[in-house]
Amino acid sequence: MRFGYRATAVLATAGVLLGMSAASAGAAGNTTSPGQNKLQCFQGSNTPVVDPQSGTCTLLSNGAKGKATLDLTSGDPDGDYAGVFTADSNLYGAPLASVTQASYQYSGTIAPQPGNLSYNIPIDTDGNGSTEAYAFVDAFYCPGTNGNVDIINDAKCGIYVGGVTFYPNWAALVAAYPTAKVATDNFVFVIAERTPSEGPASWVVNNIKFGKAGK
Repeated sequence: MRFGYRATAVLATAGVLLGMSAASAGAAGNTTSPGQNKLQCFQGSNTPVVDPQSGTCTLLSNGAKGKATLDLTSGDPDGDYAGVFTADSNLYGAPLASVTQASYQYSGTIAPQPGNLSYNIPIDTDGNGSTEAYAFVDAFYCPGTNGNVDIINDAKCGIYVGGVTFYPNWAALVAAYPTAKVATDNFVFVIAERTPSEGPASWVVNNIKFGKAGK
């Protein structure tokens, strides 16, 4: 597993997004799709002081579930990351057992390896709204069919919690955390990452379901 580098990028992402509403995220320079779920981009090149990585996210669709290109071709020796999230969803604060939609489709210039492309869910285990751990759902361990990642319904969709403990599917994760909820202090997001030792890659993610769109 390659979670040392992934943790760096994810924690930097969490720091950028922490406590931001959709409006404040937009004011900080992130772009917003006018679609129903207000899909937003984040990228390494937005935060060069906090995180030296590069990477570019470009929204391609204003549809309800959005579409974006995550470009990791800068050649930056520190690596790249880029991703998408939404602040407008019924997923936040929901019990894990009640989640019915968490999925996306992707295509890429390379086949995903561990850590290249993942769906990340902040988990609140003690009911106070704060994140105790992230559920990392790597495309490599949740390959689906033809680039379709369905975290809730695919019995072969593997999930790591905290980058350490592996669960073979969503049902196993819920059984391990029967009272846990999706945290409300961080966003659910899809992220593409390139380590310094890896070559360039570009990903298109679409039909992204972060629960249902908010009101």
